[in-house]
Amino acid sequence: MNYDYLINLIIVINIVLTFSANIPIAGYSFKRKLQPVLSRANSYLQSVPKTISTLIFLLIIAGLFGIGRFEIDNQIVNGLRVVSAILFVFFSWVQIYATKKLGEFYSPDIVVFKNHQVIDDGLYKIIRHPIYLSQFLQDFFAGIALLNLPIILLTTFVELPLYIKRTNLEEKILENNVPAYSDYSKRTGKWFPKIFNG
Repeated sequence: MNYDYLINLIIVINIVLTFSANIPIAGYSFKRKLQPVLSRANSYLQSVPKTISTLIFLLIIAGLFGIGRFEIDNQIVNGLRVVSAILFVFFSWVQIYATKKLGEFYSPDIVVFKNHQVIDDGLYKIIRHPIYLSQFLQDFFAGIALLNLPIILLTTFVELPLYIKRTNLEEKILENNVPAYSDYSKRTGKWFPKIFNG
């Protein structure tokens, strides 16, 4: 079996499908930029994480052509690569689901809209940041699937720390501007579900 061909096919098909699924979100996000904003973060965390995410996406495209790849050829590693490609697909769609769940309150920027409300159903009932978590996981698993060391290192040592800082800033702004957010954050996990509430 040609694992490279299979993995590349899975990743390419998923990129095409998720791109088409994201078109309505991008259009809605553009319209949302015209809505009144109550508070907007003024920080490098507005743009740098998005730039890193874009760079990782370009590395994934390059990785499809073998750029950045390290060679390991055995059945266990190839099985891990296929599982990672499937997880890449899974977390891509989790991210789309989580973005659509936010609806009118989704923004690629750290902003609080004047009529901002807490969304606390679906994944948001158990964790507060499924979009960031799924973005990190899909990028990381793409790196494993493609055996691409630059992607693995960039996601682990740059993207993840930036997302942690960005969520901290986002939560601070939400707690200061949306009264219900403080209670919501006490009963939900930040990145992973809370096992015990109390």
